[in-house]
Amino acid sequence: MAAPISFLSKLFGSKLFKIRRRKKSPEKNPSNPRPRPGHGDRPLKLAEEQRPAKEAPKPEPVDPYLLSLPVDHVIFELWRVCRDQGGWLPRPELSFKTAEPQVFDPKTSMTELTKLLMAVSSSAASRLSAMTPPVLPAPAAPMADTEQGMTEGPQDQEPPPPPDLDAQAMVFVAGDKLSAWLLAYPPSGNGEGVTKGIIMNALGAAGVAFGVDMEVVEGIPAMEAPYFRMHLVARGKAAVPGKDGAVIDLYPRETRKELPVDDMNRVDFTAMGTTQNVEKGAAICHISPPTPGVAGRTVTDKELPTRDGIPAVAPMGRNTALNEDGTSLIATRDGGLEFSGRAFQVNPLLEIAGNVDYSSGSVNFLGDVHIAGDVCSGFTVRAMGNIKVDGVVESSTIEAGGDLILAKGVQGNNQAVIRAHRDIFAKYLENCIVHAKENLHSECIISCEVYSDAGVYVQSGRGAIIGGRVWAGREVDANIVGSKTEVRTTVVLGGLPCESYEKDLLTQEIEEMEKRLEETERQPSSPTKLSRMSKMRMQISVNRLKLNQHQKSLDELQDGLEHRPAGRLTFRVAHPGTLVEIGSSQLKLENETRHSIATLIDGEVKLIT
Repeated sequence: MAAPISFLSKLFGSKLFKIRRRKKSPEKNPSNPRPRPGHGDRPLKLAEEQRPAKEAPKPEPVDPYLLSLPVDHVIFELWRVCRDQGGWLPRPELSFKTAEPQVFDPKTSMTELTKLLMAVSSSAASRLSAMTPPVLPAPAAPMADTEQGMTEGPQDQEPPPPPDLDAQAMVFVAGDKLSAWLLAYPPSGNGEGVTKGIIMNALGAAGVAFGVDMEVVEGIPAMEAPYFRMHLVARGKAAVPGKDGAVIDLYPRETRKELPVDDMNRVDFTAMGTTQNVEKGAAICHISPPTPGVAGRTVTDKELPTRDGIPAVAPMGRNTALNEDGTSLIATRDGGLEFSGRAFQVNPLLEIAGNVDYSSGSVNFLGDVHIAGDVCSGFTVRAMGNIKVDGVVESSTIEAGGDLILAKGVQGNNQAVIRAHRDIFAKYLENCIVHAKENLHSECIISCEVYSDAGVYVQSGRGAIIGGRVWAGREVDANIVGSKTEVRTTVVLGGLPCESYEKDLLTQEIEEMEKRLEETERQPSSPTKLSRMSKMRMQISVNRLKLNQHQKSLDELQDGLEHRPAGRLTFRVAHPGTLVEIGSSQLKLENETRHSIATLIDGEVKLIT
């Protein structure tokens, strides 16, 4: 049953109810406190800086083969006029993209699109001007009589009919003249559509006379939508340069020097070999001949010159020669093969089955030397190539122009001098002077004077450096440095150790000869005195010249070492008595130290553990 309507409601209607609601509304009543936001209230708006940043829309990838034009470009105006006259036409799409492989790479295509834009703008504007002649005013209407006087009738301007124009073909020739593209515009009025004749005339006017694809030319008129598209109608022939001759090595130019280590971490130096043996007549490398270049031709029928391949230079050194047809480098004798500088050379190999003693005498050989026995005290072995000694080296002098392998080590008795212009591999070194232009590898070094322009590695076997002085240009890496008896062991890092030592030797030799010259001058006159003094003065002059030249080369090499990082000593155990020198800084170990690296930090020698 409906609620009864009160008298006031009948009198005032719904206005009273609205007034009461307006008074009770907290928003309109200032006496009521402002309600606190609750769970159901609307969320507060964040400040602009508190709102999460909107992700910027990702830019669409740019097609390097498509010419993007604005809708107000003249070609779109031409397209709209043609569409209004002849009906539906596809939108203009000017692209150099073809079936793989593409005619242009992306960078070249971008350059060609810039040129195409200028050509299309000019041709489209000219075509649009021909298709839209100026509008002529309509003839004036006869005068009409009105009550106020004579008035002129309305002047309506009627558009003229489109002119009768055949389809037009515009030819675009690429900058390298190796491709020609065609862009066709639709006919106007009762004009003829694109035909093979129109295309060929346009190609002839553009000078295109080579590489025309007649299949494409004949297929364009038969296409459903041939207009406002780029058609590849001609391709030239690129010039192909000849291939240069090449040298195909059959032997490596650098031999790998691997240390054969057994299960006990000991190196078998007798199994090492740095010489590649070749037999007479064996091929060392093949030489492929160059190929002639193939000239190209542009679409305008112009020849593109090219170049022929350059013959390879045969790396022919000592004891090598080319075969009859010049396609291979062969050895002319048996020996050890090595690549020196820019050429292969075959070094003769001298085999000594026994010891170097009074039965054989000292050895001075231009090739490689292999000694199966020992090198006894007082004898000298010099070779331009590599030297390998299977036995023990006693108090003797050995100098190798290449690598030096001492399978059973050296017992020098403070008289042996061991020198190599490349690497030295020795089982052990004891009481001797050692010079290595490159690296030195050994299992044990005891009381030796060692100079190495590169690194000294004493890691296999016991791996100990005990006593003496070791000077390395780059680094020293050893298991043990020093001994428990605190014998003094000096490790010097940096500089050019071998060059500096040779300079000191020359200086010392000059001083000794000057002293002998003074002693000779004090001797009584004799027929041999003048001769001996003349020879001494000559030798002193020669040594001084050598010293000056050596000092110049040393200064040049020192300049190149300024940016080289400081040397370092890496060890597992270093005993007290070990002294580390880097430049003018020193560090003497007072306690046993394990697993550390000594290097130069802020001008001081410090340990990194």
